Order: sequence, then structure tokens, then C-alpha cells
Amino acid sequence: MSRSKIFAAGAALIVLIIIAGFSVLSIVQASTVGNVEKSQVEQTSDTGAKLSWDKVSAADGYYIYQSAAGENDFQSIGFTEGENTTEFEVTELEQATAYDFYITAYKDNKNKNVESEEHTVLSLCTLPTAQTLKSVASDDEGELDAEWEINPKAAGYHVQYVKGDGTDFEGAVEEYIEDKAVPTYHADGLEPKATYSVRVRSYIPYNDGWLYGAWSEVQSVEIAEKVAMAANIDPSKPMVALTFDDGPGYNGASDRILDCLEQYGARATFFMVGKNAKDHPDNLKRKVALGMEIGNHTWDHSHYGSAVTVSDIKDASDAIYNACGVYPNCFRSPGGNTTQTILDECVAESMVAYYWSLDTQDWKSRDANTVYYKVMDNVQDGDIILMHEIYDSTAQAVEWLVPELIKQGYQLVTCEELVYCKTGSMPETGHQYMNGTTMKDKTS
Repeated sequence: MSRSKIFAAGAALIVLIIIAGFSVLSIVQASTVGNVEKSQVEQTSDTGAKLSWDKVSAADGYYIYQSAAGENDFQSIGFTEGENTTEFEVTELEQATAYDFYITAYKDNKNKNVESEEHTVLSLCTLPTAQTLKSVASDDEGELDAEWEINPKAAGYHVQYVKGDGTDFEGAVEEYIEDKAVPTYHADGLEPKATYSVRVRSYIPYNDGWLYGAWSEVQSVEIAEKVAMAANIDPSKPMVALTFDDGPGYNGASDRILDCLEQYGARATFFMVGKNAKDHPDNLKRKVALGMEIGNHTWDHSHYGSAVTVSDIKDASDAIYNACGVYPNCFRSPGGNTTQTILDECVAESMVAYYWSLDTQDWKSRDANTVYYKVMDNVQDGDIILMHEIYDSTAQAVEWLVPELIKQGYQLVTCEELVYCKTGSMPETGHQYMNGTTMKDKTS
């Protein structure tokens, strides 16, 4: 073979080797893709998150994988197309829950995607869901009570309240409730008649810190005054407090009494038995709506004097609250037998104790005429009059008494209003009042 032919054959072989080398390189390049760098969590909500990363040159897109935090059980949840599509919205996540993610780049190699080999795991936790305020109310002077729905995944709640309409919470009072099972908050010492606004959010622990959910919608309330006296009460004129024990009744007497009081714009104080209150929520709600004073007369009236326990009183207060949404602000001992234990619990529950100055003994006579004349023959300005709302005879007597007392110039008020008008000060917890001006501090 000639030297020229040998040279030509060698050159051809070299060219073939070079072409083959480029082909192998092309195959290698086509079968690999760069790793995703600088992946991060852009933002998180209670149900989703936004992920982002740097683009990988020549990538055809990216796969996103998800797992429960620490489980290493990753599943593909979506993909993007194009090397510049470097963001992904994750949705339908559980609130207050930790997750892990990673992203890979992929390249289409003859209809079979090749993914990047290495990845970085991203960890995140969704936020607690926004709280829902159920109510914000002010039933007592200078106080407010807020209630919201329980978040079973929360560690606790962050409450803020501020004077004003809630458009600006700068300088708000802040409180943390470190128990997810306690969805209530009580504040006192607030300015009467001023508007206060409340909001709440839940929180969970995460990475040695705390994650907070979105704030609830703001609710505002006007703070109650010292005593909600009607405009027509004149402290210089005679007044008495009609009081009724043992109810609500089961025979319609309670409703007849309320009908009469409503007809004449009169108010009264009702000392109710807890188990009866539990059975008659509509009756209690009507009393509240009519401005009657709500009182406690123990759970079932079975204990007297030293036999009355703290639970006898507290169980009745809870039953009354559950029935009408208002805690009692006053108390009367069964049989009038009051002990220091009773007075101490009254202080703990912010209740004033009341005795009486005129006893109708309606439980004994069960006669409307006897009850009527017992009052009309003995009534004096400032009296606290004892009756029971469980007798038809008492209901009949009330239907006669109320218009006659008004005709004779008496104003029919609650015990609280009576003491306030007669003394110029609110009645004090820890004491027992016989009438508008006299305390009966001796206990049995």
C-alpha cells in the first residue's frame, strides 16, 4: 500500500474516533442534568407553601417531592416545565403540621426523563389556622369576656385587646393562654362605656421558636357601666326589690311572674336553683333579656348552713351560665343560713349575698290573698321582699302586687339597683344585705 493511502486511512480513522468521541460525549451529556441549588421556602400559610430555587441550565423542568417531616417517604406531588420555571405552590396541606420537600431537575432523554442525582431537603411547618372569635361581651362593670373556637393542634392562644375600634392595635394589652383547651379570656379594670376591641391567634412550637396563625377578625364591645339602671329610676323616691327563690318552676308560675313584670316595666331578682336552671334555659334567657338580676341559690337546695359546699355554689353558677350565657352576680343561702364558707365563695365568684327584710312566707300559706296583704300591710321603702317563683298562688299575688305597689309610688328594682340608689355605692361582695342600706354580717 502506498504511503499516501496509508496516510488517508489513518486520517479517516482519526476522524472516526473523534466523531465517535463526540457521540459518546453527547450521550453522556444527554443522560445527566445538574442538581438544583439554593432551594428555599418563600412563604407559608395554614394550608400551603411557596417553594423556589435557582434555575438549572438546559433542564426541561423540575419535579417536587413531599413527605411528612422526618419520615423519608417522599412522593412526587407535581412538576414544572422549562428551566426558568423555578417556583411551585404547594396546596392542600394540613394546618400546624411539619413537612419535608425536595426538588430535582429533569431532562427529557428520548422520552425518558433523567433527574438530577443529588438534592437538598427543605423543612417547613404550616401555620395554625386563623381563629374564629365566637363572642366578646361586657356584662359587668369594667370587664370583658372573649370566647373563641378551640384549635386542637394549637399549643395555646395569643390574645390582644386595645381601647378603640380595633383599626390600630399599637400599645395593645397582650396575654398568652398556654392551654389549647381554654378558649376564653377575661379582662377587668377597663373604662366603663368605652369601646374595646379584641383579637386572638393560636400558636405552636417549631424549631426552638413559635409559629403564629393569622389573627381572628376583630370584635368590639362597649364596656358595661357600674350598674345598668333604667333612666326612669329616681333615687329620691321609694323603691323595693322583689326577689324570688327556688326557680325556675315547672308549672308556669315563673312565666306568669315574668309576664307581669314585663307588662309594667318592673325588674326583680331571681335566686335560682342550678338543676332547675339547667332544665329551663329559655326562661333564664328571657330573664336576662328583660333586665332581671340573675342570682344563685345552690345546685339543688338540699344543703343548709354549714352543709353548703363550694361545689353546691359553683355547680349552680356554671349551670346558670350554660343556660343563659350570664354568670350570677348575687347569692341567697337556702333558708337564709349563711356561713363564712359561703361568703368566701361569693367573693371568689364576685357575687353579693342578700337576705331579706320582708318575708311573705308564701311557701307556708300557698294563698295569693295572704301573700298580697303580707306585703301591702308591711312594705317600707328599701325593703328586700322574699317570695318564690314556683307557686301559682305567688304568681297570682304578684299580678295584684306589682300594679298596686307602682300605684302607691314604689319603684320595683333589682337588689343591686336598690343598694346602689340607697347608698350611692355598689353592694360589696363578702357581705350580706337585709335591705337597701343594712348589712347582715352575722353568719350561722
